Amino acid sequence: MGSVYFPSCNFTKASPQAAKKLRAYLKEKMPVAGCCRIDKTPYPAGDTALYFCQACRETLEAKPDNQLVLQNLFVWLAEQADFPWPDYSGLTVNVQDCWRDRQHPEIFDAARACMTKMGVAVIEMEENRERSVFCGNLHFEPKKPENLALLQSRPGVPLYEYPEEEQRQLMGEQAEKLTAPLAVAYCNRCTAGLLLGGARAVHLMELCMGTYQG
Repeated sequence: MGSVYFPSCNFTKASPQAAKKLRAYLKEKMPVAGCCRIDKTPYPAGDTALYFCQACRETLEAKPDNQLVLQNLFVWLAEQADFPWPDYSGLTVNVQDCWRDRQHPEIFDAARACMTKMGVAVIEMEENRERSVFCGNLHFEPKKPENLALLQSRPGVPLYEYPEEEQRQLMGEQAEKLTAPLAVAYCNRCTAGLLLGGARAVHLMELCMGTYQG
């Protein structure tokens, strides 16, 4: 069985240099798909779809005709013997886990494995792995009582449509939980949310591609 890479449109917009390097690396190994929302290529049933965006995963899972096996790209990268890992020895970070990955503990492990391969030291947050309640300004973990109250205050209005100053305040509350000089996230929304809240943050794929300059 083969593999196909589904690039993240949001990551491409936010980090074009890293996205270009990633695309070039993977294009030598497998086909590169178009946007997950509109790509209609009939890939062989049982092939592996490599993704690293939570929204891409949700979109592919929701397609009624999808016959691809989904695998997170960080899980795949951590298993590659020939991947040219950059050296970030001396970098100390928090990992901002995304609550949307609670059902995928392999992603929590892979994110940390990738950082270990790059010499990055991780200081764990209290709300880590399946305890994370954060996904940037997309939506907080919706079952928490305070979040229900927040969402019910503006019925039908997603968090990212709240006034920017309110978003900034909410994201700032998350940024205050950080205990390391830099936060590494592997979710586009988490990364953008932390940056909006005033934190120093970078997407894990930026590190993997060696484009983060500090």
